[in-house]
Amino acid sequence: MRVESFLRKAPSKNVSEDAILLNEKINVYGVFDGATPLTPFQDEQGMNGAYLASNIFKDYFTTHYPENLPLVEGVAAANRLLKAHMEKYGINQEKVEHLWSTCAAIIKFEKDGMISFAQLGDCMIIAEYQNGLIKVLTRDTVKNINYRARVWREELRKQGVHIPDEEYFQDRKKQLYFNRTLANKPFGYSVANGTEEVGDNIQHGQVRGSELKAILLLSDGLFHPDFSLDETFKKIRNANVSAYAIELERHEMKNRLRSDDKAGIMITL
Repeated sequence: MRVESFLRKAPSKNVSEDAILLNEKINVYGVFDGATPLTPFQDEQGMNGAYLASNIFKDYFTTHYPENLPLVEGVAAANRLLKAHMEKYGINQEKVEHLWSTCAAIIKFEKDGMISFAQLGDCMIIAEYQNGLIKVLTRDTVKNINYRARVWREELRKQGVHIPDEEYFQDRKKQLYFNRTLANKPFGYSVANGTEEVGDNIQHGQVRGSELKAILLLSDGLFHPDFSLDETFKKIRNANVSAYAIELERHEMKNRLRSDDKAGIMITL
């Protein structure tokens, strides 16, 4: 088994809000993408809620995760740990904009030859099968969130709820505030943010390891604006995660596109 990984902060940031998990001792791997906060909280080291959320998950699966615990239960346990950290710092968890949150994609090589996976948000898991089939194992629940938020606002207005008109939501920050109210809701997206609803929104499953050639975990910073996830997988497979990520960053800079933190793990079996 060969493991290649890449982690790089966005040019606009001081630290990466993504994190990668490489626990080779118990064969657990993951990528985490902390959601940039809407509030100015920082801890004693100057780290914000996005950095803390992604690294709380990374640290849990690195040092505290019991090997015999099902992966989905591990995600729920890490989410409870995230909640406990927010309580420690006096975060008002009644207000969604204050919550620390992270997307996640994690895999675990089980002793019976199966590969378990668990996912939240838009960190993604893609597999290549022995017959050449490339399959995206997870669903990006963040995709089209702005459209779904607009549809939900319209539904609320029909129900008589006072919601500002759409011109109000042209402001990016106001749009993000509303989107955060949809975390782990039917119209919204899945994300680890310390709430009980997280447990009901974890995508999870298993694939047989012997059927796979390779498996890729990546944060949305590695999504290419011009390629599907299948095409992105092929480009990374034909080169490596690092070369692809650096070329993507060049493309973003050249075309003045927003460049995000980048995290990826390619495992060749």
